[in-house]
Amino acid sequence: MSAPRIPEKRWNIDLEKRIQESLFDESYSKRYSFDPKSEREIFIIDTPPPYPSGTWHIGAVAQYSMIDVIARSQRLLGKEVCFPWGVDRNGINIEFTVEKKYGRKMRTYERGEFLDLCAETIEPYTQAMRDTAKRVGLSCDYDNEYLTDAPDYRAVTQSIFVDLFKRGDIVEDLRPNIYDPVEGTTIAEAEVQRITRKTLLCDVRWTTEDGEDVVISTTRPEMICACGVVVVHPNDDRYSHLIGKRIHLPILVADRDPTVEIRTHPSVKMDFGSGVLMICSFGDQNDVVVFREFALRPFVAVDLEGRMTSVGGPLAGMPTEKARAAAIDILRDSERLVAAEEHMQEVPVSERGRNPVEIILLKEWYVRQTHILDRLAELSDQSVFIPERNRQYLHDWMEGISIDWPISRRRWYHTEVPIWYSEDGSRVVVPPFGSYVQPWRESPPPDSEVLDRDTRKILGSFVDLSSSLGELEGEERVFDTWMDSSNSNLYVSGYISDPELFERAFPTSIRPQGKEIVRTWLYYTLLKSALLFDKPGFQYIWVDGLGMDPWGRKMSKSLGNGIDADSVLECGAGGRPGSWSIKGPDGKQVQLRAGKIGSECFRLWKACDAQVGDDFHINPEEIEAKYFGVLTKIFNVARFASQFDVPADLEQPPRDLAPEDRWILAEFDHVMARVEDAWSRIDIYTAAQAIKRFGTGIFPSHWLEMTKSRLYDDDAVAAWTLHRVVRDLLSALTPICPFFTHYLSDTLYSQSSVDVRSFPRLPPGAVDDDIDALRALTPAISEFNSMIWKLKKDSGLSLKSPISGVEIPPELSMMKQSLVRMHSIE
Repeated sequence: MSAPRIPEKRWNIDLEKRIQESLFDESYSKRYSFDPKSEREIFIIDTPPPYPSGTWHIGAVAQYSMIDVIARSQRLLGKEVCFPWGVDRNGINIEFTVEKKYGRKMRTYERGEFLDLCAETIEPYTQAMRDTAKRVGLSCDYDNEYLTDAPDYRAVTQSIFVDLFKRGDIVEDLRPNIYDPVEGTTIAEAEVQRITRKTLLCDVRWTTEDGEDVVISTTRPEMICACGVVVVHPNDDRYSHLIGKRIHLPILVADRDPTVEIRTHPSVKMDFGSGVLMICSFGDQNDVVVFREFALRPFVAVDLEGRMTSVGGPLAGMPTEKARAAAIDILRDSERLVAAEEHMQEVPVSERGRNPVEIILLKEWYVRQTHILDRLAELSDQSVFIPERNRQYLHDWMEGISIDWPISRRRWYHTEVPIWYSEDGSRVVVPPFGSYVQPWRESPPPDSEVLDRDTRKILGSFVDLSSSLGELEGEERVFDTWMDSSNSNLYVSGYISDPELFERAFPTSIRPQGKEIVRTWLYYTLLKSALLFDKPGFQYIWVDGLGMDPWGRKMSKSLGNGIDADSVLECGAGGRPGSWSIKGPDGKQVQLRAGKIGSECFRLWKACDAQVGDDFHINPEEIEAKYFGVLTKIFNVARFASQFDVPADLEQPPRDLAPEDRWILAEFDHVMARVEDAWSRIDIYTAAQAIKRFGTGIFPSHWLEMTKSRLYDDDAVAAWTLHRVVRDLLSALTPICPFFTHYLSDTLYSQSSVDVRSFPRLPPGAVDDDIDALRALTPAISEFNSMIWKLKKDSGLSLKSPISGVEIPPELSMMKQSLVRMHSIE
């Protein structure tokens, strides 16, 4: 026995940071780079490319740390792991940030100038995100970082668009679209949220052509000018005599017939208001459905700036909110407003801008999806969901899809739609496969193709036909950001860039993500895979829950209950404790305090504290209280072991293992079998709990205490057992706590556990055939030791004090000598 080779007396955050910094040296790329030519099993992770817009949400950082656990566990199982680092930088968020920073709206800039400002502004956020990713231990391939606003990534998006357009799976059409007038762009149904607000429910008196009054309730009287039909329920006897008659609009209109027909439709709720409903083009999605069923001519009542059009008569030119108030005044003055009561109403708003949306008739680009939903469901069933219950989020979303996906937007910092239009509009030019173009400011590449706009038939090369096209008009619209990010699995699997790898790696091994973006990122990715290849997108789909505050509420700025991720990871650095002031459920400030956490404790907490798929509560006080002690206990075991020489050959077990050694090796073999199985099933919780229970339970508390006297006597067999278990236990724990286990294993065994590429199992001869009989002794050993410790405590004796009058249970007779020495039994 000698002085401990691990000089530090305890695990601390400053040591953790020194280890982290030392790992990002020239050896990092060799350790974590991906070899597409490897003969090992390929395992590609479609890492969610985070959006850099301010502080990285602590719940997301926790999720990403578990994605790293997946990457490291699969390396430990011997797989060739591709763990890419990508950042999703396209989209309206950075546009908002630039507008706010400079106090100017996007369209007041020259387009190129605004794009340069976006790229410049987003970079510091991107770097901060890289720093947090490294601090929490993500073992990504940072040297091959991808950015969704980079030309090579955008080229994939544009190539997929051209491919699907040629196939007829992307179409251009004039249809009702959900539109954000404030931001001036179309959005998809998945980008709409509903908020509750107070509004006026107006009972308005309409009059039929033969003079009968009918009351219709509406919260949007400004949309009366767009009414195309009035409907009643087919079973409502109150209004059966009105069916087929015409009724006057109660507000003056222009450029249209001032009357509409009364018809029946089953969507009418007979108990809402008067049971009579006006159907407008387009007040809501039900209006869209009814207009389509009745083949009605739509009236465009709201323009692209959110103002009423000429059809609104006296309301023309007004913003919709102002027009609503004016319409109520007009109805009141004309004595057609029967009643107006305050009413709580769900209002659709844009997810990013939080602006009320309108449904407007626009010509946009769409990915066709309604025709393939059944096939998509079949393909998704070929993927393994972790946990299985979260498959339902996808199915629930798909069951509600009734329209195609609008993918074109009227913004700027996005991937451009790669189309040029001939002067007469009958033909289009598309770029060659694998290229990135900006049609709004450049001409088509020479090897572009010319297609018929309607039939999509290839007419010839751009070089040959350019003189017949007239003056080309470059498309100014861009893609929805999900059109970009839903290509991530194709990009990281080698689509376009490495066809040989793509053949091996697709479907992509795993998609890890949160449940809140199942309806967007996951669904759109699966849709693309189905349309392009008729294959499932993934082998595994790992869907986690949301990070909540200590009381189970979603963290948000408005609630004032957010916790900064970096402050938790740095808690304890330089001896500085952490303190967080957040609003509790009663609105009062609550002070949370912790002395030390760091990345390793944070990762261990997330791995152990909640099953994947469950929402998890984030409380720094509990993270420290429940899990820093686990690290301390395992650290103490490793430091204790560092006093004893490591046997020259840990692969060859001694022939004369003591009974207690055979027992703990039997237990350890069982634990390692469970952990290996859990890692193979991507079951983080089971693996973490098994390692924690063994590493802080029977191994240190029972076997080590039973064996200390032998170790102090320089028993080589005890030393072999100790070091073999400690070494392999650190390897098994490495996916969860890589900095911690790297330091301990490298110091003790001159080989880092993060470099182990084969899951460690005990060699032949280390475990007896009677493993079950040995494991059956565990309850008796635990009960006997606990009984002695309690007896000494109750008698006021120290644990080292002699004790008499104690009998060793017969089933433990083989360990009698060690138990007697352990407890000083006389």
